[in-house]
Amino acid sequence: MNTKPLKAYQVQGDEYGCIVFATNSATARREGGNELSLEFGEVESCRRAQWADQYAGVKGGVPPLVMIENGWWQECAHCGHEISTDDIEDGYENDDGNIIKLNPIEKDHLIYCNQHCLDEEMRERAEHDAKAETFKQKILSLRPDLTFKEFRGKWPQCYCSASFTFDGAKYGGSVGYGTDGKLEWRINQNDLKAWETAEIKRKGEQA
Repeated sequence: MNTKPLKAYQVQGDEYGCIVFATNSATARREGGNELSLEFGEVESCRRAQWADQYAGVKGGVPPLVMIENGWWQECAHCGHEISTDDIEDGYENDDGNIIKLNPIEKDHLIYCNQHCLDEEMRERAEHDAKAETFKQKILSLRPDLTFKEFRGKWPQCYCSASFTFDGAKYGGSVGYGTDGKLEWRINQNDLKAWETAEIKRKGEQA
């Protein structure tokens, strides 16, 4: 059975646009509108972008630098600066009045202003993951009696938390930091009696 090849379309809203791959314009308009959180009729334009056809089916889609080369701007994944061909050629003036030269770098389908932005992003991610690991080890040391099913908090997850089960539990519970910075243990309502029984047993063994 022959299938129509995917073609690239540039779908544009009032402020933002995107490149989508579809077999026809109507499908591209609908899918592009969904990506831009727009209704079909709210899409301002949908036209072919033949320069991007070669990236149909490619993981990550059109590379950021290729987008820039074809007139788009891309946001630095670290500092958020909008990178365009003009910025690459001439640099841009930061808040202190200094001209910043750009040497964009791609990594994992994201783009960074330069090596400094990439290095800072990697450093912040490493610190983020280290905090998640500290949380994990703290919880494991506090409650070796519980069976932990999953730990969350490593990049790109924002908050540290863990889910667990215990003797007699059907659904289990979770633990994470509350707004006051202290640990909050949350137990499913259906498992409260089993939790109370398990806690009595634990405290009796510690006595």
